[in-house]
Amino acid sequence: MNGGTPGLRDSVDRIALIAAGLPLLIIGAGGNYEYPDPVHFLALIAGIAGIAGALVHKRWAGLTILIAVLALGVYMRALAGDNRASDVLLTTNEALGVLGSGHNPYTHVYAMTNPPGGLFGYPPGELAFYGLAHLLGANVFRVDMLAGILGLGLIASIAPLVGDGLAALAIGPLAVAVDIVFHSTDGSNDTAASFLVLVGIVALAWSFATSARLARQTLWFTSAVAFGWVVAFKEYALPITVFVALFLWRADARRARGWIAVALATALLFVLPFLAWNPVAFVSNVGGALLVHQNIWGRNVWHDLISLEPGEVAIAPLIPAITLAAFVGTAIALWRRPAPSLGAAFLQGCALVALVFVMARWTTSVYYIFLMPLTMVGVALTLAAERERAGSSGTPPA
Repeated sequence: MNGGTPGLRDSVDRIALIAAGLPLLIIGAGGNYEYPDPVHFLALIAGIAGIAGALVHKRWAGLTILIAVLALGVYMRALAGDNRASDVLLTTNEALGVLGSGHNPYTHVYAMTNPPGGLFGYPPGELAFYGLAHLLGANVFRVDMLAGILGLGLIASIAPLVGDGLAALAIGPLAVAVDIVFHSTDGSNDTAASFLVLVGIVALAWSFATSARLARQTLWFTSAVAFGWVVAFKEYALPITVFVALFLWRADARRARGWIAVALATALLFVLPFLAWNPVAFVSNVGGALLVHQNIWGRNVWHDLISLEPGEVAIAPLIPAITLAAFVGTAIALWRRPAPSLGAAFLQGCALVALVFVMARWTTSVYYIFLMPLTMVGVALTLAAERERAGSSGTPPA
């Protein structure tokens, strides 16, 4: 993925670096002027130096801005600390206790849900993720903060594949946006699910780039496990996994069979034990979670753009059917248009998930937090592939 002519690559990297450096200037100019603030000052200096270096073609400019935005993103997430604004991790922690005592978390009535007395609506992949962290001695309520930080590191790791500029541009908005930082550490679980997808897509991208057979195979199947795990964590991640699998199938069906089999087996490995334990409780909990919120609320087309209120709109009962029709129509259209690159296929899946979020009747902000890092990585991979094709052909991509 490092192909393309040096001139084209340099031009793309410089533009991306300058774009990534501008938020550093904005952050650097802010802060509380009444007190010394080395973080804002260092962001300002790094932004000025990096942008100036990019303008005069200095090779150190890339690392300057990439390290600066990465460090800023880590700092802002670490600053958020133990944030329990959401009841999700409170409920998950209770569920881990129930499971640890030998009882079924899908038959328990929870004290920590909001309001109390709710059920556990998350698939077993969620329990496995936080349970593993708990076994390793991590504070469950800080796992999403750590997942967000490690996610930024994963994005930075694709710099050798896409260039420092595109990698920095992928991290920059995630590092400085206060809403993203807050909601990625607010006690929900979408950041952790997003981290699993990042593991999957980054491992897959590196599996295409590495030449060592063992490393290539390890990365390949690590990606399959991650994508299978996240399907058993958040059901709405399924379209992303499907479109990545479709791209792999179209590229090499024989090799893709193993990847698909491992992803499917991973998802089933998490789900089947709990499904067999109590099928009725499992289906009613996980399936019923889709029907918990009947009101129109949040960041969706019905609430934000049409300003509909629950109980006052005749169209409200039709929203699920409208959403399903839009999803199926868009999925078919994308299915019939083969993606030219892994990044583009990944973005097709992300677009379908975004469509569901936008058209759903109830949409919380953390759903979009799930998508933000994935979208940035997809854009970086797609632009890098387009640059490679353009450099190989000597003409801009169509």
